[in-house]
Amino acid sequence: MSICQADNCGWLFLDRRHLRRWCTKEGCGNRAKAARHYQRVKARRMSPSQR
Repeated sequence: MSICQADNCGWLFLDRRHLRRWCTKEGCGNRAKAARHYQRVKARRMSPSQR
């Protein structure tokens, strides 16, 4: 058994191969990946351009 690593989830799920991080790829996994992408894009826009 594993616990979903999403911020506001906490669901338990069966992970036989110990590879999963989220209860569902479509729900919690997608939100986590989208948030991480948004933070990378935001950081790139805030940093001075290297010309």
